[in-house]
Amino acid sequence: MPDRTILKDREAKPLVEALNKIPGLEQLSHKSRVETELVKNSEVIFVDGHPVAFRKDGQLAPVLSNSLALEKMPRVTVDMGAVPHVTGGADVMAPGVRGVQGSFREKDLVVVVDEKHKVIANLHYVGDLIWEIVKPVAQR
Repeated sequence: MPDRTILKDREAKPLVEALNKIPGLEQLSHKSRVETELVKNSEVIFVDGHPVAFRKDGQLAPVLSNSLALEKMPRVTVDMGAVPHVTGGADVMAPGVRGVQGSFREKDLVVVVDEKHKVIANLHYVGDLIWEIVKPVAQR
């Protein structure tokens, strides 16, 4: 079993409050069991055994397997030439952007999409260490 830490109520409560501010995670209960698992320079957060988010450089973001949260976030569509770079963890460059849905400001989280892939720009991508922990069981 992975090395997870179960948070005490006084540690879990402010974390759940912060998670509830992320679109798609607004319904998390303060009575839930909250665990964390360190992965290199990130911390994966599990609520009642399900991976819901991660914290990297102090910023919280939903994990890729949390489709409800991803569906509520602004999205940027990139051309197919950008896909290999973005899924490898690169930043999105303006020439690769083909469309924007929703609004966001600098430093806001967005979902980067094309017809086949979904990732969150630069923080978490398919194949990274967080993905290896939270990817759907059927893909393992």
